[in-house]
Amino acid sequence: MRETSNLKLNVYLLLAIIPLSALGYYFAVQKEELFFLYEWLLAALVIVSVLLSIKNIVSIKNEQKWIAVSILAFLLQFSVFGLFLGPLTHFWVIYLYYVVAVLSVAIFIITMGKSKRLKMVPIVFTILTALFTFYMLFLNAMWGNGF
Repeated sequence: MRETSNLKLNVYLLLAIIPLSALGYYFAVQKEELFFLYEWLLAALVIVSVLLSIKNIVSIKNEQKWIAVSILAFLLQFSVFGLFLGPLTHFWVIYLYYVVAVLSVAIFIITMGKSKRLKMVPIVFTILTALFTFYMLFLNAMWGNGF
């Protein structure tokens, strides 16, 4: 029971990215001098989620461990995606994102097969990975270096 509540807490922390991003949009448009708050809050949220994922991977002994692994894989992918959009806007980060996205999708597929509960988590992560990847493909094409 405690394992499921820790996993749900981790998922809720991930869902907190949505309203935090709305706040970040507000800061970017209206109060640009406060945008650094959004960046630091997002970084703190991702770090706390990564630490909780690692704690869940170590403490869970059943098939739900794979849900925690998929959360960690998504956070790693999201971090690389955020690095590209932030300070490390270099072309090589696109290829790094592609590698991490392929590894993440492989983990999500394994998780769908091994997990009996919370199967929607890797499905949602797969959909988000597809959306992020289409965005990165578009940026890759717009950059002018081809695919």
